Amino acid sequence: MKVRRWLPLRGLVPLGLALLLSASCNSIDSPQAGSETHFLMTCDGRCEGGLQCICGVCSRHCLEQADCEQWPVASCTALGPRVAERRCDETPLDAMCDAGCLVDADCSALSSESRCLDGYCRESSATTAEPVEVSCPPSNVAADDVLILGDVLLELSIFADQLEQAHVAAGNLPSGQHYRNYAAGLTSRLASGAASLDAQYSSASATGAPRVIIMDGGATDVLNDDCAGTLTPDCPAARDAVTGAEQLFARFAADGVEQVVYFFYGDPVDNPSLKEGLDLLRPLLANACGHSPVPCHWLDLRAIFAAHPEYVGVDGLVFTDAGATAAATATFQLMQQRCVAN
Repeated sequence: MKVRRWLPLRGLVPLGLALLLSASCNSIDSPQAGSETHFLMTCDGRCEGGLQCICGVCSRHCLEQADCEQWPVASCTALGPRVAERRCDETPLDAMCDAGCLVDADCSALSSESRCLDGYCRESSATTAEPVEVSCPPSNVAADDVLILGDVLLELSIFADQLEQAHVAAGNLPSGQHYRNYAAGLTSRLASGAASLDAQYSSASATGAPRVIIMDGGATDVLNDDCAGTLTPDCPAARDAVTGAEQLFARFAADGVEQVVYFFYGDPVDNPSLKEGLDLLRPLLANACGHSPVPCHWLDLRAIFAAHPEYVGVDGLVFTDAGATAAATATFQLMQQRCVAN
């Protein structure tokens, strides 16, 4: 089945706009889009054709969209989020020409070897770089600056308690203080509406703007609409969930949120239908997180939960105490590595 491309509006220099501008020239045969231009090819410090090696790929510094117009799928993309996510070294450049994506087909205009990796088009041989090692300066994040959003996994488990205990032990959180936990199963859809995470966030932000958000999301969307067994990136459940996530990230950025930690579920136990839905959403949401205008740190729990059926309850997904502790530990470790609320 051929997947139609659905591309909602993005944040800074929206990806949807960049692809709209390129609609008439989005083909591998374009003389400006082929791999011979070396655009977005991996590099180790040197690039040909007047390009610079930026964040591990050949590109060019930009100030506005016009600086990237020679590459039909490119947009002028801020580097700040990727630096904060430790995907790039500190750089004096504010932005580079890059090509954001949700699925591999979004990268076909660059070359047949390009695929979507962490939200950006990269060569198929590329691998996710190890996070850049840095020493973390004090973030001075107070307990009320940290907001937990999500679904029933967080609402009905000891996840928040375990995460707080880890931060207390590390000296990041004074004993007796608590993060704001607004996770609720009734308002946990990524898709917009009264039952959405956006509504959950509205209730939480009414008491003060957060600086750090810790969240999950996606399972409720799949459980409420399985697309009648035709799950594809084009089905309404997937499309609306990813659109909702992108809009939520854009709202976070506009409100001054500094960091997002987004963890995604382990494989459901004895629930193949739910697993199918989560397998579909996982790469789409990981890529949406990857090109979010606010630094978004993605955590996939599959490896942590593998071979541990005791981490979930009888429904195959909701955390047991052991599962909540494992998820909280992994989240804390990622936060420490990425200097989030340290």
